[in-house]
Amino acid sequence: MAKSWGFLTNHAHVLIQIARDPRSTVREIANAAGITERATHSVLGDLREGGIVHATRDGRNNVYSIDIQTLIKGERWSASDMEIPQSLIDATLRGLAGVATGIPA
Repeated sequence: MAKSWGFLTNHAHVLIQIARDPRSTVREIANAAGITERATHSVLGDLREGGIVHATRDGRNNVYSIDIQTLIKGERWSASDMEIPQSLIDATLRGLAGVATGIPA
């Protein structure tokens, strides 16, 4: 059986799950992103530190929200060593914003 490859970073996968379901638990985010809970905590910490994700308590659970404007500014994002066309980055951000707001990009 062929192994599937990931297309996006762990940070992007976590953001997508939060956009899909802001009430996701860390375990649910980890399962959806295909990473460990420990890695998920680390990614969430990065995103919270960058002002991209905010968490509020609802009883015993966190409810996450994405600050779309901070995300789009992209000050913390890097295209790594690979040349990624800006149009692909922009389209990905618009799509994520559409999922998070429920408004098609």
